[in-house]
Amino acid sequence: MKYLFKLLPVMLLGLVVTGCAGIKTTEFTTQDSVRLEGKTLAVSRYNELPSFAAQTAVNVQFGMLGLASAQSSGNQMIRNNGIEDPAMSIAREISRGLASNYRVKVVEAEQSVPLNSKVDALAKTYSDYDFILDVKTLGWGSIYFPSDWNNYRVMYSAHARLIDVANKSVLAEGLCSHVPDYDNTDDAPTYEQLESGEGLRDSLANSVAFCVETIQTATKLQQPTDTALASAK
Repeated sequence: MKYLFKLLPVMLLGLVVTGCAGIKTTEFTTQDSVRLEGKTLAVSRYNELPSFAAQTAVNVQFGMLGLASAQSSGNQMIRNNGIEDPAMSIAREISRGLASNYRVKVVEAEQSVPLNSKVDALAKTYSDYDFILDVKTLGWGSIYFPSDWNNYRVMYSAHARLIDVANKSVLAEGLCSHVPDYDNTDDAPTYEQLESGEGLRDSLANSVAFCVETIQTATKLQQPTDTALASAK
């Protein structure tokens, strides 16, 4: 049983990053940046979220039934605290940079799409726009530390891509998976702090900041500057 308690954080991380396999990073080129300048950009919106599994040392003992209980408790935690999809916060930060660099007109689309939407479906839904910034939450959850069952870390993963609507093609694509580490686990939130919303919001805010930096750096969506854009022309 002690081995199971130590293994669970690894297992949960596997659930959080499910869907990452096969996704390769695609960098945004200066040639593509010229096409983006002055156009319209829709920020996609999903009509549901993956379940948030709030694992504890109690529910972990009951296998799949325990996982179902963890997801039920976690989803209630999200609802009770009015937690918005972190993917929207990531998209806002990235789109703000794109608007600044390329003078695109950013619109948070009212239309929502299912979690399994492919590029063709996204292009059809947001056909009134030139480009789509699509950021999707792949997985999230909380788990106790193997050495500290009183404190928890919140894990989060997301997938981002910039889509050319006319060509139904992906111009840039990247992933992020945030598993926070603490020098002192007492600095991590307790379950009660997650339930109250304070610890949950703070943890997710850190995940958002991590994902924005990770995705922008990997895909080069924070580039180029006006000087580089001019040279690309």
